[in-house]
Amino acid sequence: MSGGGPVVSFDIANTIAALGHQVTALVPDVDWDGKKYEPHMHKNLSVIRVKTPSKTNLKVAARRCAGNLRKTAEKLCSENQFDVIFTIFHPFHLVPNAAVSCAKKVGIPVVIKVDDAVYEKSSGLKAIQRRIEKRFSIKSLQGASEVFVLNEQIKKVVSDNYRVPPEKISVMPNGIDLSFFDTIPAKRKRMILFSGVMYYHRGLDTLLEATAGIIKELPDIKVVLLGEGPELQRLQDIVSEKKLTANVEFKGWVERTEIPPYLSNASIGIGPLQLTPLTAKSIPVKVLEYMASSLPIVAKKGSLSDDVLRDGENGYFIEDANELAEKTISLLQNPSLVEKMGAMSRNIVQKFSWPNLLLPMLEKYDKAKSSS
Repeated sequence: MSGGGPVVSFDIANTIAALGHQVTALVPDVDWDGKKYEPHMHKNLSVIRVKTPSKTNLKVAARRCAGNLRKTAEKLCSENQFDVIFTIFHPFHLVPNAAVSCAKKVGIPVVIKVDDAVYEKSSGLKAIQRRIEKRFSIKSLQGASEVFVLNEQIKKVVSDNYRVPPEKISVMPNGIDLSFFDTIPAKRKRMILFSGVMYYHRGLDTLLEATAGIIKELPDIKVVLLGEGPELQRLQDIVSEKKLTANVEFKGWVERTEIPPYLSNASIGIGPLQLTPLTAKSIPVKVLEYMASSLPIVAKKGSLSDDVLRDGENGYFIEDANELAEKTISLLQNPSLVEKMGAMSRNIVQKFSWPNLLLPMLEKYDKAKSSS
């Protein structure tokens, strides 16, 4: 599938494999008719696709896949010796429940990495459904040997919302494969770039509102949007209504291997422009990719972790479309500032390389294994 989740999941598994460990990944076998992320896998990584009920409906399959995943995992553990089970948590997904159940039965540690900690607010039947799902989430997270979260803010959310003891929660942000991105950018164009799935909480309508003001000062600028998503048609309609078609380009789905050249040509990377429970103090993969490509970042105040965006150093936090236009014009009129802030982004992102993030965890569990 596409999106940041599969990229993070693969990068973790592939990095652990590249560090010399044998990794077996169990994934639900679903029918996905969208674009797929199909990277090259390390020889130490094997993937097993597990038969899944309702495989044509992704959201239903995510809730019904747990039983078969648990049974398959238990069978594998009876035939092989595994040191730890690692899984990624989303509020509606029952994979962590299967992982915790299996680990408890076979007596090995289970680590859960939390990507999305909570839903946005809902009402009616959906609110009832989410309360039920939360019971499973509480059971999964409380049953983990260790829970990893993106930052200290999410640590508090997980502790308060799911009643997980703080001492069981550690910080592990999302990471990045730095080798995938150029360290020396090509000549920058007057290009503002967004890369990712077009959801409401990305706030891309704010970017388009700002664009109308930016082109009054810089009529030759380009706003390039990579990706697709539920907001695509609405955004295209806004571009038509505001007569921005000469300046805004929708590139659609772009293969991951084709993303770095776009980033090298751009001058600014756009982070979330809406502040929601999903974006608050976040560390999106796309933002790490901007940073690895030496780009300044512009995002809504509060939407990104202070670990990735240092206001005034490697980009800006903004309040609204007017401030977005102001900061963007200032950057595009000052290439030396773009270069300076981009260099700071590249410097900051070094600590987010996957080996740097994963080695402490692997060493801890290797040590626990050897002492048992």
